[in-house]
Amino acid sequence: MHDQSDGRGDHGGPRDGRGDDRARERERPGDGGGPREGRPGGDTRFLQLEMSQVMYAEAEAVARPAFRELLREAAKDRLRERFGEEITALAQLAVDELLKDVQASFEIEAQIQGYNEERRPPRERLREVFAARRARDESRPAQAEKRERRTSGRAKRKR
Repeated sequence: MHDQSDGRGDHGGPRDGRGDDRARERERPGDGGGPREGRPGGDTRFLQLEMSQVMYAEAEAVARPAFRELLREAAKDRLRERFGEEITALAQLAVDELLKDVQASFEIEAQIQGYNEERRPPRERLREVFAARRARDESRPAQAEKRERRTSGRAKRKR
């Protein structure tokens, strides 16, 4: 059941005939030989000697999504060709309905905000009432002073 194709078994000898792998296994993490302390190593595919294979693998990886995108574009073109006016009308109808809903939401929001402003706590309204009274009381001496100046000015003119 054990694969011992090189005839040596698993005694630490070369595994693929290219040299001894034991030196790589003994390298400390962080020496550029592998991941550091549990962190995954960087993408080293482009460091391989078989660059043509790496490039082909990259081309394979992007081929299907690119093909799918081309199909999508062709389908869009055909749909526009056959149902362009209808598609445009449907889109405009959907957008108009969405904007009606948005406008209604704005109006409701404004009503709620107005309602909340009217329902301020009584303490705030009481402060405003008494602040207005204080302003009137503070202005009374100023008004009395103005009256006094006017009457004294008249008295001087009569003399």
